[in-house]
Amino acid sequence: MRQYPTDSSRRDVMKALGGGALLSGIGGTATAQADDGQQDGDGSQTADGQNSVHEVQTRIQVPATNPNRPLDFFYQPTGLHVQPGDVVKFVFTTPDHNVVAYHPRFGMRRRVPTGVEGYSSPVLGWRPGSIADDQIAPPSEMGGGEGEGDGGDDGEGGGQTETGGQGDDQQAGPPEPVSDTWLLAFETPGVYDMLCSPHEGFGMAMRVVVGDVTEAPFETSTPENLAEPRAGPVGLARVTLTDPSLRPSDIVEEGTVDWQSLEANQTQSGESEG
Repeated sequence: MRQYPTDSSRRDVMKALGGGALLSGIGGTATAQADDGQQDGDGSQTADGQNSVHEVQTRIQVPATNPNRPLDFFYQPTGLHVQPGDVVKFVFTTPDHNVVAYHPRFGMRRRVPTGVEGYSSPVLGWRPGSIADDQIAPPSEMGGGEGEGDGGDDGEGGGQTETGGQGDDQQAGPPEPVSDTWLLAFETPGVYDMLCSPHEGFGMAMRVVVGDVTEAPFETSTPENLAEPRAGPVGLARVTLTDPSLRPSDIVEEGTVDWQSLEANQTQSGESEG
């Protein structure tokens, strides 16, 4: 498992993606964007013709699809199939999220392959340079808040423009904040479950299947079979990770599984933010 540190240059990261070089570090906001490769048909990108780079966004949706949560907090896609050596670029299109492995290192029962170290991103949001030093209120996550835009789509398109104070948007350029990104390389085949610490109780969890190894001792379609919290998934994450749509074999077959495809979300369609 490779996590790309905050001081990685664009060239260093792309070299690692294409040539298999190992970059040490405890992770953080990656300064490089994985957009130098060729776009594949499934929306992933290839770096130097070798490893693919897949994008996962942190999202918020209203109205909630479950009365037990105020909003939907989720990763999009929620299920993802990648190949060993591929990289996932997490784009924090809405703030106050992170990416954490279910791992004994964090006091939880292992839900990643044995031999894989526990990993965690910081809680991330928008890049500091896109938020004015004198800004008081946060930019609107859902759009249309006091002249400020929403979280943007892909973490780009405005990184060189500073956001001015209220009333200065016309002079300062695009008002949208710029999303943080965090890169994680998956090398060991198997099933990986991960969560967002602030929103696990609301169901914000996801599954990545690496390669064609779909057997996992923790995989079940019955929430009651999971370990009790805190060792097992907390709150509505138990519903997310036991959804039939996230069976590892189905993720491999589909390639990606969107949040809206989960069985638990079929009873009510929400209006997506952004």
